[in-house]
Amino acid sequence: MEVLMQVLESTMATRDPYTVGHQRRVSQIACSIAREMGLSEDRLQNLRMAGTLHDLGKFAIPSDLLSKPGKLTPQEFALIKTHPQVAYNILEPVSLPGNTAQIILQHHERLNGSGYPQGLKGEEILLEARILGVADVMEAMCSHRPYRASLGLTETLDELTRNKGILYDAAVAETCLKLYGQDLAAPRQVSAGPASLRVVMPLPLVSPGDGARAQENLGGGRTLPQVAAGKSRHWARLLPQRHRSWMLAGSASLMGWLIMTSLKGF
Repeated sequence: MEVLMQVLESTMATRDPYTVGHQRRVSQIACSIAREMGLSEDRLQNLRMAGTLHDLGKFAIPSDLLSKPGKLTPQEFALIKTHPQVAYNILEPVSLPGNTAQIILQHHERLNGSGYPQGLKGEEILLEARILGVADVMEAMCSHRPYRASLGLTETLDELTRNKGILYDAAVAETCLKLYGQDLAAPRQVSAGPASLRVVMPLPLVSPGDGARAQENLGGGRTLPQVAAGKSRHWARLLPQRHRSWMLAGSASLMGWLIMTSLKGF
């Protein structure tokens, strides 16, 4: 399963390295919140995997739309909102452990039913998806995006405070505020693509099981895309460059086929 995740990540990184870095940071934040809330190791691992792949469906969205400055049209936003369902459709046949695919599907649902794609409310939303949703908001608001500068930690925590119990699960939001609200650390550089991003938030302690790969990216100094980690990275060093290019092309073709299959449901 780890190898599959690496292939999917590597394929995404050839097209959108920013999103891969975002997913890794969201995974780390979500696992930190979940561990603080006492979730079991199995649930933590499912959440880690969901966080690492939660924006996979954006592979089906034009890259210029993902980085468009200014306000999206209703039609453009409707297309953006398909990405959780696309990711779910891609991953459902893979038989991910536990409820990982459902966590990905639900990560943009909101407590009051205003989220998407299903408009779920309250306890209808998996706890892990509620955690992932808060982590996604934290990372997105605190990071420089391709289309705007970071909004900063203070504004992000204000957003969680204003909307806890409305958009965001109150217990999840309180845990996040506890982890990140103790001090407002100075911005730190994060390498996540051709240009470095600044994440304007302190980083909680992360257990090795929460994804050392996420910590790699957050440590600074490394640039995405990374072909893979562990054994896969070792194999990549042994392969001639042209063979690696064929592998990436093959994984991109596989991703294209999976996306086309998933879009049949729309």
